[in-house]
Amino acid sequence: MAKILILLLLVQQLNSQFIVSSYYEIRNKNVVRQNYEESCGAASIATILNLIDVKRYSENDILQKLKQNNNNIGTNLISFMQMKQALKLLGFHSVGYQINQSIFNYFKIPVIVKIENDPRYPHFVVVMNYSGDYVKIFDPNFGEYISSKEQFYKLWDKNNNGGYVLIIKPKLLFIDQINIELNGKLIDN
Repeated sequence: MAKILILLLLVQQLNSQFIVSSYYEIRNKNVVRQNYEESCGAASIATILNLIDVKRYSENDILQKLKQNNNNIGTNLISFMQMKQALKLLGFHSVGYQINQSIFNYFKIPVIVKIENDPRYPHFVVVMNYSGDYVKIFDPNFGEYISSKEQFYKLWDKNNNGGYVLIIKPKLLFIDQINIELNGKLIDN
């Protein structure tokens, strides 16, 4: 009787259901998608904060902070300065830099970058640099994907003058440590 009971329990385990995720779900697991045409900045802020903080943020949370700081913003395209102000209202310190590719290669934390496929339409994404020849991009318009550094640099620093990054200080780090390590140009304080 005991053997039959054990056999039934084993067969029941074989019959258990597996959770299946679609490619769309996998690609968007760690990305806050933008719901408006020009809200990539707000969605990028929410994405990076969800990566570095325990509290979960939505695009709407960030848009509310942007509206609180400047009533004219809404879902329009925003600047690094406006992103910094929204982050400050959320209790985060951030610093913007224009840096070259060699300095970017030292980064091991997620950062927000401005990429330009078309100069008329700049786009903000979160990028995580890895050792080797690839980066992980958290794009609020497309989702999460891996890109070669060469392809990434063509969008981020296509003129080899340096690209723009916004570094957000996790609440447990000291931003001074980051400032000492960078030799790039400071955009604002």
